Amino acid sequence: MTTSPETPDRGEEQPEPGWSVLLTRRVAAEVRYWREQRGISALQLAKKTAELGYQLPRSVLANLENNRRDTVTVAELLILAAALDVPPVLLIAPVGRESDIEMLPTTRTAPWHVRGWIHGAVEPNYPGFSPTMWQQSRRAITLYDIHRLLVREHQQIQRRIQQLADQEHLVVDEITSDDLRLSRGPLAEFLTELAYSFDRLRTHRGLIKAEGFRLPDLPPSISAAMKETAPSGRHRQASKDDQDDRLLPPLVYQELIASRPDLGGDEPDRESRD
Repeated sequence: MTTSPETPDRGEEQPEPGWSVLLTRRVAAEVRYWREQRGISALQLAKKTAELGYQLPRSVLANLENNRRDTVTVAELLILAAALDVPPVLLIAPVGRESDIEMLPTTRTAPWHVRGWIHGAVEPNYPGFSPTMWQQSRRAITLYDIHRLLVREHQQIQRRIQQLADQEHLVVDEITSDDLRLSRGPLAEFLTELAYSFDRLRTHRGLIKAEGFRLPDLPPSISAAMKETAPSGRHRQASKDDQDDRLLPPLVYQELIASRPDLGGDEPDRESRD
C-alpha cells in the first residue's frame, strides 16, 4: 500500500511520489491541457467555477497545475470538469493522450480501460478482483442501459411510422380503418412492431421495479402512453373489455387486432408458420 509522503526535512532526499500524488498530478495536467484547449486563463477558469457555485481561487488552480498540491477532492474534480465542459472521467483517464496509466497502485492499463471501469462497462483486472460481486454491483447500470436501448428502439419505430404516414399523406393520430387497410404493408408492420416494443419496455420497467430500483424517466410521449395502456403481448386474445389495452391511436390498434391473426388467440407466430 502506498501513502502520500511526508514533507521531507531540508537536506533529506525526497522520496518518489506515491500513487495518490501521481493521480493528482495527472488530474492537474489534464486541467491545464483542457484549459489551454479552451483558450482561457487560470483566472477565467476560477471565475467559471464561481459561476457554477463552488469557487476555486486562482491560487488554488496555480498550486494544482504546478504540482504544489498533493490532493484534489471529488468536489474539485467535478467543478473543474464542469467549468471546462469536459466529462469528469477524462480528467482521471486521459483517453487518447497516454498509452497506459496507473489505475491503482499495483495496476497499470490503458486509459480507455480505466474509463470503462469507472463507467461500470469494463471488468478491471486487479489483485483480488471478484467478477461475481462486480456483476452484482453493476446490476442497476445494466438495467438502465437496456432501458435506454429499448426507449431508443421505440422512438426509432415511432419515427419510421411517421415517415411512412407522411409518404401516404396520413396523420398518425387521425388514421382511419380504411387508411390502415390501404397501408397493409410496411406501415401496418411497423405499427405491430410498435406494440411489441411497448410491451418489451413495459416488461423491462417491471423488472427494474422488482429489483427495487427507481424507474428511469420516460420521454413525454411514451410516458403518456404507458399510463393509458396495458400489456398486449404477442399471443394475447383481444376482448371487448380491453379498452385500456389499445396503443394510441385506438382505431389503429383495433384494426391490427382484427386483421393480424398473430396478435391474438392461439395461432402460432408468423415465423413458425413460414
